[in-house]
Parts: sequence; C-alpha cells; structure tokens
Amino acid sequence: MDQTSLFEEQSGLGQDIGTRLRHRSPRTVGAMVTFLGYVVMAIVLVSLGLIVTKLLLPGPVGVWDNSVNRWAAAHRVPTWNTLTDYASIMAGTGTVLIIAGATAAILAIRRLWWELGFLASAFFIEFVVFLTTVTVIERPRPSVPKLDGVPSTSSFPSGHVAAAIVLYVGLAILISSRTRNLVIRIVTWAVAVTIVAGVGISRVYRGLHHPIDIFAGVVLGIGAILFAILAIRAAVADSRLRTEGAIDAPAFAQELEIHA
Repeated sequence: MDQTSLFEEQSGLGQDIGTRLRHRSPRTVGAMVTFLGYVVMAIVLVSLGLIVTKLLLPGPVGVWDNSVNRWAAAHRVPTWNTLTDYASIMAGTGTVLIIAGATAAILAIRRLWWELGFLASAFFIEFVVFLTTVTVIERPRPSVPKLDGVPSTSSFPSGHVAAAIVLYVGLAILISSRTRNLVIRIVTWAVAVTIVAGVGISRVYRGLHHPIDIFAGVVLGIGAILFAILAIRAAVADSRLRTEGAIDAPAFAQELEIHA
C-alpha cells in the first residue's frame, strides 16, 4: 500500500485546499490547515465551555453532572481503584510521550513522513487547544475525594481523554490503513476504543473530571484528528500537483510581480 494512500483523495476539501494553495510548499499548506484547526477547535471548545459553565451548570444539567461524581466516589472498591489507576496511566503524560516518541521514531525510520506529520499535527492541535480552553474556562475539579494528585489545570476539558483519542485512535487509523487483514483492523480498533473508554471512566471515577469534561475531551480529540487528516490531505494534494507539474512557474512568477 502506498504511503500516501491514507491521505490521497481525488476530490474533497483537502484536494480543494491543496489546489487553492498550490503556490505554497506542502509543509506550509499543512501548517496553515493545522493552525486553522487550532483556531476552529479553540472557538468550539471555549464556546462549549462558556455554555456549560454559564448556562447549563446552574440548572438540572449541573445537578446531574455533579451527582455522577458523588455516586462514583460513594461506590469505590479496591478492584476498581486499581483498574482505573492503570487506565488513567495509559493517558498520562509519561505514557503518551513514550508511545508517541517510539511511534515517531518508527515512522521516521520507515520514512513515512505524511503519517508522522499527521500525528504531529493532531497532537499540536489537541495540546494547544487544551491549554487555551483551560486558561479561559476555569472550571473547578469535582468536589469529591481524589484518588490522584490534582493537576494545576482546571477541569474542562479532559486532557487525558483528548490525548488518548489522538494517540490510540490515531494509531488505529494508521495501522488499519496499512493492512487488509480484517482481524488486525478489528483488534486494533477494539483496543483503541477500550483504552479511550477506560480513560474517560477512570477520570470520573477517580474524581478528576466531571462527565461533561469527558465529553468535551472527546470533542477535542476527534476534532484534532479530523483537522490533522485534512492538513495532510491538503499537503499531499499540493505535493502531487507539484510533482505532476500543475504549477505554471512563469505564470506564478508573473502573478508575484503583479502583486508586488
């Protein structure tokens, strides 16, 4: 399977963006779409956070949101304490850095630059949008006993869940796109979904996040992946146009002179 197969598209938004920005380098095109992803997702997450904290929490939604944490804290047992600890570790900073770093090294060794760019773009969007959102939306952590140390960041959104989606779902996308074996695809996606679900449950169970924070983390993680795919598809389209000689160099030079 060709290394660009995951990001190749003969039509669609990525192709359109790559065509419109064909006079720029593929790296620049990818970076521009990645930055657009940050802007869009930051607006979405901050807006969602304001709606939640200013409009929904004072009413029944807020009552339900807090009741889930209280119920979970009241029903803790040693077995689930241990299991949720392991699940939470799967999306901890150290774990994510180790797995993402090892994956990046493998992709670089195999010269799978588009796949490496996809992961880099997704993590960039997720991390920067997360920092922006927690800075603006300063939601307190649940008012229940915590089973872990409390991070310095606020509760909305769940960075663990967002990072887990980018890492494990991102890996599932890359792996399943490079094999025709149905069993491997099913197992890969089952593992990814199980880990993400486990992380989300663990963060509520252990008193670190409200359920709505988990939902926001899901929105952030999925959004980061979708924009990363769009960024690389646009860059691939731009690269293909250059390879096929679709850019008329003299015309481009003349256009630059006109705008100068």
